[in-house]
Amino acid sequence: MSSVTILLCTHNGARFLQAQLESIAAQTLTDWALWISDDGSTDGTLEILKDFREAHPDREIRLLSGAGRGAAANYLALLCHPDLGPRRIAFCDQDDVWLPEKLARAVASLKNHGDDTPACYAAGSTVTDADLTPIGRLHTNGTTPSLHNALVQNVLHGSTIVLTPAAHALLRQAGPVSVPFHDWWCYLALSACDIPIVLEDDPVLLYRQHGDNHIGYNKGTGAGRKRYRLIAEGIYRGWLTQNAEALLQADLPATPEARSLCHDYLALQERPGVARMVGYRRLGLCRQSRRATLMLRAFAGLGYV
Repeated sequence: MSSVTILLCTHNGARFLQAQLESIAAQTLTDWALWISDDGSTDGTLEILKDFREAHPDREIRLLSGAGRGAAANYLALLCHPDLGPRRIAFCDQDDVWLPEKLARAVASLKNHGDDTPACYAAGSTVTDADLTPIGRLHTNGTTPSLHNALVQNVLHGSTIVLTPAAHALLRQAGPVSVPFHDWWCYLALSACDIPIVLEDDPVLLYRQHGDNHIGYNKGTGAGRKRYRLIAEGIYRGWLTQNAEALLQADLPATPEARSLCHDYLALQERPGVARMVGYRRLGLCRQSRRATLMLRAFAGLGYV
């Protein structure tokens, strides 16, 4: 079995996919396998993937068909595929570019957590435009990982996540739950089970921004308008509720404290805005910065979250 099994989900990604595949092939950690689930691509994605597989006949490269229910469902179905036993797992997006030592750094950071110990690694990213010109950073050093944060925010950039085999087994136990985002689900589920999350702030990949990003960079005026719309239209609140309900329903060894926190959070959703705002503070729900936490409480007071 390979040292790391990369899970790549694709959908009409031909424009940038070749660069991502080349960055995988250029990893300094050479002992990797690649499992791909394509969600009904109609461009040249499948041809690029098949050519890559033919160019690496010595590799375990498996190409599967997704169910067409969106990115989160595709990733979680692949993570829980019956032929994929517990392995060291790395998630991969179709349009990023990995730095050469990405996998090696993750494995080194998890060296104190054996295969039988659940643990998760994630790191920072350099945000770029479509031509890979840097325009910003995604950091991981804003807050200590906890369920109090995970219930209201995801700080694990999915393409940087690497799971130990035991962490993979734990998430497989929960099954392919229905949640908005696969990386956020990893953060929620592992935090609820008090699993160590190792964060490295230095970037391990180039996070390409373009018009077709499923979820884009959260800086700038345009991103601010998008975030406000998500809040004002109740979409963000719906995500939070869906996540908390999934945690309570999933077959996970969550701690009693985590289950109590989820129950208390969901109970607050039945309360008027001001009571909800006070409740968020009492429960210690927090985002990465103090300012963002205060804004969360303010929007709760207004009845938006």
